[in-house]
Amino acid sequence: MHGCGNDFLLVEEAVSIDGARVRTLCDRRTGVGADGILVIGAAQGRRWPLIIHNADGSIAEACGNGSRCVARYLLDRHGGDALVLDTASGLVRAWRDPEGIGIELAAPEVGASLRIDGREAVAVRVGNPNVMIFVNDPAEEDLTALAAASTALVGPANVGVLAPHGPSELALRVHERGVGETLACGTGSCAAVAAATARGDVTSDTVRVRLPGGTLVVRPRGDHYELAGPAEYVFTGEA
Repeated sequence: MHGCGNDFLLVEEAVSIDGARVRTLCDRRTGVGADGILVIGAAQGRRWPLIIHNADGSIAEACGNGSRCVARYLLDRHGGDALVLDTASGLVRAWRDPEGIGIELAAPEVGASLRIDGREAVAVRVGNPNVMIFVNDPAEEDLTALAAASTALVGPANVGVLAPHGPSELALRVHERGVGETLACGTGSCAAVAAATARGDVTSDTVRVRLPGGTLVVRPRGDHYELAGPAEYVFTGEA
């Protein structure tokens, strides 16, 4: 499945997959190809445990687009309009949304201001660590180099380059920890909105985040954020 091009392999079985196997499966030339593997455990009522594997074999605390894909998969197969996912960063409520599939995340924690290669930046935590760097045009930036400079300063993190476009829209590219640049990033989108809001660039309660793979909608709601957008199937199979 994918959410705006951020793609995942979903496994609905409580299996243990080691890092080497994850890397093999996620390799886009010699494996299946994906930004990560999402392992769904046995349900407890309307609550499903979820383990999030990055493409490099590491475990992620949170994944917005991955959670939205899992939510659609489970809602389609088990019915209903809402459910809860139990992730390493806590419980994630999910539902069918006018924009596709929506999830609720704890409000991002905006941390220290930074300078990355002369650019204004800020650390933001959305269950996982992020560094958001303000630029004029994300498409023109060397994201790999900026990600390397950021992680050298703060340690492993998702690194985004963003450009606000008015009170309710911004452009964003994200280099994900353990994956590389992705076509979209859900937690990164929330981090970008929080960073732009803290700087006063974004003031709306509904923000459209334009990413290379499509558009995600972020709705700041005080102590939590809503993230919504498409979650699509690519293929199904059995092993």
